[in-house]
Amino acid sequence: MPFIKEDIVRFQPDNAGSKKFNLYWGEEVNVLSYSAGKTQIEVLERSTTPIKGSVKGRLPTQDKRPLHFMMIDVQQGDGMVLITPKKKIIFLDGGDNKLFARFVANRFRGSSATSPLAVDAMIISHGDADHYQGLNDIVKSEKNTTLRKRLFIHPKRVYHNGIVKGPSKKNGKRVKAEEMFGQTAPYKSTGLVITDLVEDLTSVNISRLNRPFRSWQKSLKHWQKHGAITFKRLARGNMREFSFLKKEGIKVDVLGPFEKTVKVGNKRVKGLEFFRKPPKDANISVTGFDPKDREFDAGHTINGQSIALRVQYGNVRFFFGGDLNQESMALLNKKYTAEELQSEVLKVPHHGSADFDHAVLKKISPVISLISSGDESSRKEHIHPRATLMGALGKVARNDVSLVFSTELAAFFAYRGPSKTLDGKLRFFYGFERTNYGIVHIRTDGERMLVFTHSGKEGMNEAYRLDVDENHKVSLAKEIKKR
Repeated sequence: MPFIKEDIVRFQPDNAGSKKFNLYWGEEVNVLSYSAGKTQIEVLERSTTPIKGSVKGRLPTQDKRPLHFMMIDVQQGDGMVLITPKKKIIFLDGGDNKLFARFVANRFRGSSATSPLAVDAMIISHGDADHYQGLNDIVKSEKNTTLRKRLFIHPKRVYHNGIVKGPSKKNGKRVKAEEMFGQTAPYKSTGLVITDLVEDLTSVNISRLNRPFRSWQKSLKHWQKHGAITFKRLARGNMREFSFLKKEGIKVDVLGPFEKTVKVGNKRVKGLEFFRKPPKDANISVTGFDPKDREFDAGHTINGQSIALRVQYGNVRFFFGGDLNQESMALLNKKYTAEELQSEVLKVPHHGSADFDHAVLKKISPVISLISSGDESSRKEHIHPRATLMGALGKVARNDVSLVFSTELAAFFAYRGPSKTLDGKLRFFYGFERTNYGIVHIRTDGERMLVFTHSGKEGMNEAYRLDVDENHKVSLAKEIKKR
């Protein structure tokens, strides 16, 4: 089947009363005919059945699908989808609410218990709930009676960093940070390494897991009924785990986390280093800090040991780093050159936290930076993205024009006027309704790139077209091609 060749095309469905909507570069269509200055087509990926309609003029098409990447607006958390030209599907994290599940159910319709959607890889950057708990909602969606909200999947591969979180309390007492992730071993004079790393997440005794991990394990066991799952703990250098993408010319470099080898009894064991609690210092991204004599910190450790990936397709490179922080990014800075880190697209670590390393951002020198954040409740309020991070992204950008997207800013809230709660309490407030989620789309054939978001006004997009040459020089088109 052919694919849309122009950046944005306005489409008029044939069904009476149906509104026009935009089609984007790379959408699969079936060209039916041309007459009276219009091309009749079928849109194939917006519904379980083709949508017939027309576009103005003769519609240019191409034979190959570009790579599709979507950063889903999951509010506070990360959830991304990558679809290769050959339609291999990769989930990168999944938020902690139903928003990711709703998006993928609507995008990949037509699955069933006997014919689940094959997800070629599910990559969990690290074990914080706002990066994986929302995937449990995919299991819950199987019982939804609304087709566009229902999805059955078979994840073929589940990749993670090997750290599982234990309960924060035992026998009514708070668990020490050093005991949160299981067994550890001394490292050098004052360090500590987590040695109790896991490969198969379904094999872990439930007593070792905190509540979110228990739910996650239950979902994984449920998906095993749909087919076998390969579990793999990723660390620096595990490139062979992505060999299934090689035929499409997609290269994946696993840049981190960095394993440490320690002696446990008579054996030498690989593990991940425990990180220290950082100081409250507005200059930490530039000055760093000396971890010596600072206390161990479980949250800082699980964030810092996030999986770091660089995905390359043609001339275009994506950098993914979960919730990397200054301490772990400083290790990347020591281990890799600018050439090894440079990427056209940066998934900004840790939702735009102030705990980052400026030198690494400078080596990455992104042209497009993507931030996933949200302020849906005071319980999850972290003031993301931070001003220091936003300023740094513009400063380290390779081009004079730097594109910085935030899911939080790309969303649209329509004012609904005086409103009241439905909990029985008479409390009036001025209400806003989220009418558009801040999803960021990127499509590329390895040279050309289209990046766009939606808006609160139908047919209006913030969209940019870029070209990347073999030397990774990026040029921004004056305007997109729109029909």
